[in-house]
Amino acid sequence: MTRLGVDYGGTQTKLLLADDDGSSIRTHTVDTGDLSDLAHAVRDFVGTDDVAAFGVTVAGTLDPTTGVVGTSANLPWLDGTAPAADLSRRLGIPGVAVHDGEAAALAEARRGAGQGIDDVFVLALGTGIAGAHVLGGTPRRGAHGAAGEIGHVRVTDADYSCSCGGRGCLETVIGGSQLGVRWRERGGAGGTARDVVAAVASGDEAAIAVLSEAQDGLARALLEVVALVDPSRIVIGGGVARSAEVIVDPAVRRARERATFHILPDVVPAALGVWAGAHGAALACVAR
Repeated sequence: MTRLGVDYGGTQTKLLLADDDGSSIRTHTVDTGDLSDLAHAVRDFVGTDDVAAFGVTVAGTLDPTTGVVGTSANLPWLDGTAPAADLSRRLGIPGVAVHDGEAAALAEARRGAGQGIDDVFVLALGTGIAGAHVLGGTPRRGAHGAAGEIGHVRVTDADYSCSCGGRGCLETVIGGSQLGVRWRERGGAGGTARDVVAAVASGDEAAIAVLSEAQDGLARALLEVVALVDPSRIVIGGGVARSAEVIVDPAVRRARERATFHILPDVVPAALGVWAGAHGAALACVAR
């Protein structure tokens, strides 16, 4: 029997088949669409494999008891729905929904860069910014299933509008698509996070300013995490974190320079990379 992990992202969705011990069998990435599109993609990916269960991530608030989404800033069609139940009906496979930050954190804590550490905070930097605090191998969900939403903590005085309805959130300065928006606002060409990083390498002053602001925002967020939960290790992954030398590493240095009472722990790259969420989704459907 195999298990399916679905990391339902704001831009792309990652599909992963895993065996009983959690080892990856094969993976695939598709553009994100609605639940009907997702069901078609899963059928094509799974083919004739016998899948025992699936887990699907939710980028937003999630009631862990009912599986109903409260608010998903990047996938608004999920608001008020139970995506795992919907997919289960379409696919004929039992499944569970799991917060995307919780999924990535679960995978990194149990199988990745947090192994052997009882107290880990995991950030996933992508189109959206997910986070979760893992204690003793179990992510803390919070009273309303919304713990870890570090992407929607205000980190800049700039009046950037966030998809959550707030202003100046971490996501507005370092979210994958938002990096392109910030670059365009400064007269740059816009585009993706990867385009911004490439422009920095060529000396583009607007792109350099955008990444400096992103570094500042992440530094402030790291200090807030330390002040609130004081983890033993911080793990940072996600697509944006693949450019660690120009985004994450400078942010960590700034956080250490600005720390007052804070004790910044080891900050390490995610071992599972951009596939942490999918791994975590597959693990979640075994654990529940």
